[in-house]
Amino acid sequence: MTDATNTLHALLDTYLRCPAEAARSELEQALRNYQTEWIRARAGVDAPAPPAASPVAPAAKPVVAKPRFPIASADLEVLKRLADGWPGTTAEVARWAWFENRELVALEPNPAGEGPELLRLAPLGWAAIGRMPAD
Repeated sequence: MTDATNTLHALLDTYLRCPAEAARSELEQALRNYQTEWIRARAGVDAPAPPAASPVAPAAKPVVAKPRFPIASADLEVLKRLADGWPGTTAEVARWAWFENRELVALEPNPAGEGPELLRLAPLGWAAIGRMPAD
């Protein structure tokens, strides 16, 4: 890759929090499909048929890169507890603002209608502990 491409990836990853790699691979796959169809449409009847044994692979789930900042072991333990189903609230987690500012958690209203907000792991929080959310 060129320096300009690396710079663009760094800009997207760092400042926009855009999963650049997943978007780039999806765009490349769409471009290849378009080019193949365009060539077949203009090649005429003598164009070879597409190979039957190579179906287009389904798009993979976007992979969220791990956070690029250090996370203390105590903070990782809180994230793991949240992943295991602990209904942590902003009253119970002392550094909840730190988690939210780094997009590791998302805040949800308390289901009781009042009281502290609940913390839920965001995609970057799941990536930080090396796990995937249960769908």
